[in-house]
Amino acid sequence: MSTDQGFPIIKYTGSSPLEWGRMHGEMFREGITELAEIRRELMLAKNPRLRSKLEELATAQWDASFAYAPALMEEMQGIVDGSNLTRLDLVILNNYTDFRDLQLPEEGCSTVYVQNKSHTLSGQTWDMHKSAKDYLCLIHAPATENAPEMLSLSLVGCLGLMGINTHNLLVGVNNINTTNARAGIIWPLYVRRLLKEKSVTNARKYLEDAPVTSGHNYIVSDEAQGEHWEVTPKLSERVGHVDAGSVGHAFHTNHCLGPKVQEHEDATSSSSTTHIRWNLLEKLVPKVRDLEDMFSLLTSHDGYPKALCSHFESGAQDPSFTCGGGIADLTAGRGRFWRGCPEEDRNYKSVDFHLEAGHFILKS
Repeated sequence: MSTDQGFPIIKYTGSSPLEWGRMHGEMFREGITELAEIRRELMLAKNPRLRSKLEELATAQWDASFAYAPALMEEMQGIVDGSNLTRLDLVILNNYTDFRDLQLPEEGCSTVYVQNKSHTLSGQTWDMHKSAKDYLCLIHAPATENAPEMLSLSLVGCLGLMGINTHNLLVGVNNINTTNARAGIIWPLYVRRLLKEKSVTNARKYLEDAPVTSGHNYIVSDEAQGEHWEVTPKLSERVGHVDAGSVGHAFHTNHCLGPKVQEHEDATSSSSTTHIRWNLLEKLVPKVRDLEDMFSLLTSHDGYPKALCSHFESGAQDPSFTCGGGIADLTAGRGRFWRGCPEEDRNYKSVDFHLEAGHFILKS
């Protein structure tokens, strides 16, 4: 049984990431505890052999993540302290899809970047096990000496699923299945680390070589340009881009596009909807002109039940539902995050945001 957290906005206050995390953990202790238990059960139901390896793998991922981004791991330690859970619990909650040999084939998302003469648009759906929807939240982190103010679509207890900063840099992520997993950094920490940068150009060096645990595609976009990068433990490859001064679009679902990455793809575990959604995007993305078009695209039920806004459950694999999403007009400095489906969910919620005097203003 899950407790609806209400799609809260967690606005960090305090002088340090450790204090932010403690506030987060204390305020949402019940929800974090529930979600950690749900994800542990899902993991072990999928691969019971992991039981004896959980502590070892979690410790390796925690240590690798701390070495990569210690300030963000201070925030994670604060969540551990505030929630009264363990580091193992929080690593599972944040990174359970990346544990070695664990594969959740029905997990997927669609990422899209559109650049025209008037607007630069970027965003994604967030498709995952339907049990996660009640735990979605927004994290509003203030600027620090080393990072800009940022908004992150997240889960209670998690550092971030996707996000945007006040430099109008948006970072999103979707899953790809590769065979070269190894204990490395947790990917929500990687999203937040990329969001410290000012531009796609600055973020690129972190995309070229990152000690990740498993494969994902990352969309990084700013007002000038957008790129998709398939990042795996052994190699990274840019697989789609719209350069500064150009007009065009790029998108990704859940199958590998890079020729080098394809050599390591586990095609047997690919999402059953990835090519269907790809074909839908090929048809629909050229029609996107502005922010509301982008929202209509990512909440579209064209091709239902295997649509971009998906409520498809095969019965044979882990169910993947579109639990929410996020979009931005990077030219105008405004956008929207949402939970659920505006047509199907009675508890659908959204938060619009815009930049004003260099700060995010939010409106539910």
